[in-house]
Amino acid sequence: MDREAAKQILQSFAKAVCSVFHDLTEQELAPQGVEKAESLILKASGAVVILGFNGAFSGRVLISMPKEMASFIHESLMDEKPNDEDLLLTIGEFGNMVSGNAITVVNNIFKGANVRLSPPSSFMGDDLTFFNFKMSAFNMVFKAQNGTLRMNVALREEKRE
Repeated sequence: MDREAAKQILQSFAKAVCSVFHDLTEQELAPQGVEKAESLILKASGAVVILGFNGAFSGRVLISMPKEMASFIHESLMDEKPNDEDLLLTIGEFGNMVSGNAITVVNNIFKGANVRLSPPSSFMGDDLTFFNFKMSAFNMVFKAQNGTLRMNVALREEKRE
């Protein structure tokens, strides 16, 4: 994948996560930078969501945050304390909103890319391990009042028809 396309895709995800977080919580996420992942192995703890995408560009996005941050998002929406099932649903929907916004921008920039999302998969736990297979991955960190959100975007270019 060319560098400019990768940069635009990463910017789309970074802007989307900040926008969705603000829309849901009325709080800001402060981007702390982007770096190319050095390892194929990714460790995460707390509430985690993974969504894949396919089309002219394929890959996946993984968003992780402390359980307390996921609880804050849920409470901002529902005015109630969440149980673990609520947190899994909340992080799944958060990931869906972020990815949907980002992929809409990608499809608007790259006409004919026809990138589509897979449904989210949500996880909760400590020291979860994920593996990036044959993809270039990039780590992004965002700070908020109630914790640190981490996003890992892995990209692989498909042939355009």
